[in-house]
Amino acid sequence: MNLPLQDHVFAGIDQALGLDWRAGLAFMNAHPVLHTILAPAYLSLTLQMTTAVLCLAFTGRMQRLRVYTLSFILAALVTITLSALLPAEGAWPYYGMTAADSPHMVPAVSTRWLPIFDGLRDGSYRALVGIGAEGIIPFPSLHAALAVIVTIALWPIPALRWIALVLNVAMLSATPIEGSHYFIDIAAGVVVAALCFIVAGKITARAAAPAKPAAAPMILVGE
Repeated sequence: MNLPLQDHVFAGIDQALGLDWRAGLAFMNAHPVLHTILAPAYLSLTLQMTTAVLCLAFTGRMQRLRVYTLSFILAALVTITLSALLPAEGAWPYYGMTAADSPHMVPAVSTRWLPIFDGLRDGSYRALVGIGAEGIIPFPSLHAALAVIVTIALWPIPALRWIALVLNVAMLSATPIEGSHYFIDIAAGVVVAALCFIVAGKITARAAAPAKPAAAPMILVGE
């Protein structure tokens, strides 16, 4: 759609909330061990999503699996739509960061996705492929949304409940810097997740409800 970029809006909201993305990057550089811990959590999303499907299926929680799957689909559609209406390049390019600004750690996402993002906007990029695809959605953060959805989906499984919670809190903490997201992107992703899980639960509950038996036809018997 090539609508005007909204980075200045998202950066302004962060600043109004007292959140400084560049200070966060500086903190990560000053504590590279933190990056070593948080980066794998940020990159664990595919493994977590697959684990959720398998664990819910093999423990017989089919209704929960339906809610989880539909929540993921709804969250993806919502974030894709909003990202088209409110496009942004992301914090790293907006603030003009370079390798010199991050000498002790390399975020998982910085500028490598920009050729695809810019190519989609000007029409020069035409081949959409699954293998090697790059994330191109800054607002809302789909990473943040799925971190919440996976945690809620796995909560009924005691053996995985706290593992999912700790791992996804780490993922949410890593997403602003590792994913080049504004902090407001994360908050918006959490809201999207909550709304999509509620809607998915209502849809699947209605679909699973037994159908009401049809009323017996009234037969009038004449004398």
